[in-house]
Amino acid sequence: MLQGLKRKVTVAGLVTMSLCFQSNAEQIRTAPQIPETLVREANTSILRGVDYLLSTQNEDGSWTMQHEPAITSLAAIALLGSKADVRKDKIKKAVDAARKFVLKHVQKDGSIAGTKSKYVNYSTAICLSALAIINNPADVEIMRKARHFLIGLQDKGEKGEKYKGGIGYGSAGPGYPDLSNTSWALEALYLTDYLDTEAGGATEEDVKKSDLAWANAIKFLAAVQNVPESEDGQWVVDTSKDSKNDGGFIYKPGDSKVNSKYKIEENKGLRSYGSMTYAGLKSMIYAKLKKDDYRVKAAVEWAKNHYTLTENPEMGPEGHYYYLQCFAKAHSALGTNLITTKDGETHFWRVDLIKQLLGSQKGNGSWINDGKDKNGRPGRWMESVPELVTPYALFSLELALGDKLGK
Repeated sequence: MLQGLKRKVTVAGLVTMSLCFQSNAEQIRTAPQIPETLVREANTSILRGVDYLLSTQNEDGSWTMQHEPAITSLAAIALLGSKADVRKDKIKKAVDAARKFVLKHVQKDGSIAGTKSKYVNYSTAICLSALAIINNPADVEIMRKARHFLIGLQDKGEKGEKYKGGIGYGSAGPGYPDLSNTSWALEALYLTDYLDTEAGGATEEDVKKSDLAWANAIKFLAAVQNVPESEDGQWVVDTSKDSKNDGGFIYKPGDSKVNSKYKIEENKGLRSYGSMTYAGLKSMIYAKLKKDDYRVKAAVEWAKNHYTLTENPEMGPEGHYYYLQCFAKAHSALGTNLITTKDGETHFWRVDLIKQLLGSQKGNGSWINDGKDKNGRPGRWMESVPELVTPYALFSLELALGDKLGK
């Protein structure tokens, strides 16, 4: 039984790597070619980013002065996904140290976070994703328990039906579910889905709980998407400004970060924005909604109508790099290569994304968000921290390169 489980974990690990760092076979077959000079520049840029992360790791295996397991996990994922063979030994050493640091934060209830953390779901979800991608068979039961902890955090309607299926920061933090936290959790659940199967050693009860968690997650995603409550497939996007039915996503029921930036007419509803729309889009795909589902089509339509990589649509510079990694993950999961925008222009998003990131990398190999929020503060949502933003940028480049990564 143990040998069979190890084999299942190994195979699943290889498959789930496609979520963040590889394009599927159909994408590769149908993709236009990235110019060879740009491929070389992008791989060189990734190597510089890798070198930056390798040079800034703390002695205990963590990153940043706060020694946070979540940021450490993001850095480890970025290093593993880089395919930088010339740094293979250094990357292995760094990831091994990061894994040991993360494992020190495993709690009895299955969470992976500091004992006083206010962001238990956020930390556990990202750490679980890292452990799934590192794919050490010794971590199987830790991952299973962390997975079940995340499912246990899912709102079951206690805060109202519109919150059912969503997840917030965690029991010690702000209580109401939001799409950002939910999307991080769903990504971790997607990467570890094999653990809640019979082949993965799960009980029948755990299989049922996992299926229910996905079903409830779909309900929450519907509650934060600006679409009519209809399944007739006849929905048509409304592109008028501040429309309630534009197909995009908001932060949580009754709350859009855009509305905190701009004053709008009360009857226009909550405005969709880029990072949440792509977080919602990728989450729907992970939840196995079909590409022709009207909710997926609606989100894709919003994305086409707001195509840009120079900012977070409707939010400007705020959360720009978080947006870019959501953008890259969503299009990779969707299987998209070419995007035709409302003006009739066709964009090869991989090339556009590579050029955007090449132009914003710092001299030391890192990335940070130089933009300021409405109050003049730099790098909202911690995007002034290079150890956070650099992994976001590396995820995006790694995805954009697809099968050209490491070439």
